[in-house]
Amino acid sequence: MALPQPSTSPPPRGMHPERPRAVVIGGGIAGLAACSALAPHAASIILIEPDGLPDGTTYRRRIPQAPHVHALLDSGRQALEQLMPGIGAALQRAGSLPLKVRSQWRTHDGHEWCTPEDTGPMVLSQSRPLLEQALRQRVRRIPHLTLMSGRVRGLVTQTGEDPHSARITGVHVQDPAQPPSAPDRPVPADIVIDASGRAGDSLKWLAAASGRLPPEDTRTPDIRYCSAFFDRTAQDGSTALSAWLRPAQAPGTRSLVMAPVEHNRWIITLTGRFGAQMPRDEQSFRELFEATAGAELSARLADAPMVSRLRGFAIKTVRFRRFDHIAEDLPTGYFPIGDTIATFNPLFGQGMSVATLQALSLHNTLTRQPDLAMAQSAYLQDACRTAGWAWKIGGAVDRAYPQMRQQPDPECDHLAERLRLAFSASVMRPAMRGQIDRVLHLLDPPDKLDVLCSELAE
Repeated sequence: MALPQPSTSPPPRGMHPERPRAVVIGGGIAGLAACSALAPHAASIILIEPDGLPDGTTYRRRIPQAPHVHALLDSGRQALEQLMPGIGAALQRAGSLPLKVRSQWRTHDGHEWCTPEDTGPMVLSQSRPLLEQALRQRVRRIPHLTLMSGRVRGLVTQTGEDPHSARITGVHVQDPAQPPSAPDRPVPADIVIDASGRAGDSLKWLAAASGRLPPEDTRTPDIRYCSAFFDRTAQDGSTALSAWLRPAQAPGTRSLVMAPVEHNRWIITLTGRFGAQMPRDEQSFRELFEATAGAELSARLADAPMVSRLRGFAIKTVRFRRFDHIAEDLPTGYFPIGDTIATFNPLFGQGMSVATLQALSLHNTLTRQPDLAMAQSAYLQDACRTAGWAWKIGGAVDRAYPQMRQQPDPECDHLAERLRLAFSASVMRPAMRGQIDRVLHLLDPPDKLDVLCSELAE
């Protein structure tokens, strides 16, 4: 099957044909959110995904982390709602569960399960395939969007009189219906959203297009997952609407999440770090769950049958590419997003929310700034600032592990101390727990903790 032609239908009413043509590379969370962000600003949008986009709730081959817990932080939930009004209600109709942080998203402090309380933020709990399906359904409604199966092989750029003023004019795409030796097809575009993700060829494309690559920070959280679904039909209503999180606390390396999802199931993800062995069968999975969860939580799973096979995954290294440091050297019209910019320690559940916040920033920037070069620079600053919040939080918490390899970062050291002070003070000051949760859910910047700790000193 040959690559489809871009849509020739006129842009929606109120849009101008001279508006930019956009290509979005990648049909994951970041790419789908970016399509919605672009819809009011682009004359046409071509979404390119190597394997095409499925219609149902299926695991996609290029998303190996999909079978594990995927909860959307409150910041990501709110950003999606602004990009796709009504998406939260649609997700809940499909089975996603809104859970209030601490009261329904229960946490363990290393000694016991914390007393339930409502601190304000809320998460949406569902499987990754359900979330992607809901976003795909919304994106397919964009009248000037074309879906294309193919593999992007490079950027097409044009250089003016100034050799440093290259601009995007399209992408090279390999037709999956043609042999690998067949020539690539150029697909024209004025804007390219690079949502190709952690395994994408972004650096190769940029090296060929401009020769300038972003500086990169790396860390080695070294995490292994093991997940399975269990039936929860025997649970009463109050239990069914509670999720349970026991994070690893240094020097401990084991953690778990047990969350209710659609179709009356639990999803349980067990994690281990720095070489920890993971279970290979149901019996060893249940044994490790009981050893990590404790008797109270283990009793809730005792009679629940496992309704899936075990699935594993591992992330050794994460990284943060500082595209904001080379904004002036990038081809005008190139907008990275999501995992293309940064990958995070998945134990903190930040990746999807950072991507949706960046998509919202893309929409807002294009709304405020009609000049594409200036919009690109402003977007990169904002997108990397958001990624930097999550990167700083992860680095601050993980500094407690001597096994972690990461670059020295005084800001992370400072935040680690602020988090320690804030958590200690929150034991006697319940109101502070909501303020801490706003930072952890990326609703407020980490600098907010400086204000809290300054108030403690007064």
